[in-house]
Amino acid sequence: MIVQSFLGGRPGQRIEDYRNSQPRYVKVLAIGRSAESLIAEFNRKRDNILTTGSLDPDRRQPMDEPVNGIRPNAVIVVYQKGEDVRFPFQTERTASMLSFVVLEEPDARSDGEPNKTLMAIQKVADLFVTTSDQEFIGELIENLAS
Repeated sequence: MIVQSFLGGRPGQRIEDYRNSQPRYVKVLAIGRSAESLIAEFNRKRDNILTTGSLDPDRRQPMDEPVNGIRPNAVIVVYQKGEDVRFPFQTERTASMLSFVVLEEPDARSDGEPNKTLMAIQKVADLFVTTSDQEFIGELIENLAS
């Protein structure tokens, strides 16, 4: 027997006062200048996207470190392939969901040795995506933050 339920007239609505039904705080980290410029636009659109601004690359801190006292529910790390890797965060498992997105040029080839920091992030990430679609980042942020 197949049972189908229809819950309300508009899918995607939050259930008021339900613990998992509040918008989530998402911390977005960029590796490199190109990634920084891509994620800068998302900070203006939502108030639950957490960014820290420029950080000291020699001071290692957890990726899910609170921002202004707010602990993120998810962390997204964005890296534009080919950029210099300066990552001031510890590459260890986070308490919140960790997504790692590597942006490539559409016809990019894999050149050289993989970076150890990038490999370490990939190993601990809950979601690892390599894409040439820059809009994917916005969709991922929107889905995790809403």
